[in-house]
Amino acid sequence: MISVGEGRYTVRLESYNVGKDMLIVITGGEEDHIGSATLIESKGHLQTMIKKGHQDHVVSERMANIIYDTIGKDLLVVCGIHIDGASKEEINILVDNAQTCVNIFLKETDGRRSRF
Repeated sequence: MISVGEGRYTVRLESYNVGKDMLIVITGGEEDHIGSATLIESKGHLQTMIKKGHQDHVVSERMANIIYDTIGKDLLVVCGIHIDGASKEEINILVDNAQTCVNIFLKETDGRRSRF
């Protein structure tokens, strides 16, 4: 597991190889949950499911594209990051921490395979 940030700004990334595909789970903030799931099968071909009232798809879609561009595998990115009443600044911190998790993941895996 990759973890970036402290306290309520902590974001975690877990990765799993599922056959030739990959599952990425990004969670954090005050409450882990499933807020969105983005499947990418080819460049620019995203399918996203969004839990009512959640904005996690902003992270799952962005990270799915970044990861796909590097590893070229079909993947599902599940995201759930939550802080009650988060300000725009707090949201930016969480998104930046998610991006840092992805950067570390891609560097550690050399863009080819999961750590697990």
